This record gives sequence, structure tokens and C-alpha cells, in this order.
Amino acid sequence: MDQTLRKLTLVGPAAIESALIDCLDGMEPALPGYTTLSGEGRGASADLPSPAERVRGAMRVITVLMILPEREIPPILEAVRQACPRPNIAYWVEPILDFGRLK
Repeated sequence: MDQTLRKLTLVGPAAIESALIDCLDGMEPALPGYTTLSGEGRGASADLPSPAERVRGAMRVITVLMILPEREIPPILEAVRQACPRPNIAYWVEPILDFGRLK
């Protein structure tokens, strides 16, 4: 069975953080683990819903990073698509050359 590892990155508006985390935590089988980061999204494609964000010129975002087998990515994307139906959720997939834990 192919165990090609990839890094999946999801970035969406901070307003969906709870729904996104609930979705990921509810995945079956359980995800091997992931990291979340809070930040700001900037650029021409940023949807700035609040007056404060429009003044700052940045949208508050949640970023999720995870390393997992490539074959597990499509069901995660579909689950997120259904749980968080927002047009501003970006994702990308990157190859992983090596992965391990320092002991």
C-alpha cells in the first residue's frame, strides 16, 4: 500500500475555526495529528468581512498543517467542504521528503 507522505495545509477565515476543528477531530479513522496557527491573510483575494479587518487590510485566519499519507487527503477535503461551506478556504498539498521524530 502506498504510504507517500504529503503535507496538507488548510487556510480559512478565523470565524470557521470551531467548525473546522470539530470536523477534523471527528474524522474516522482519527487523524494522526495536526497543528493549528492563527494569523492574518492579506492580498487582493482576501475577503475582509469586518470594519476592523478592512482598516487593517488583513483577514484573521486559521491555518491547519498535517503530515499524512496522500491517499487520506481527499476524504479530509470532502469532510471540510461539507462542514465548512465557505468560499475562502484555501488548501494546498506539498511533498514530504523525510519525516520523523527526534528522540
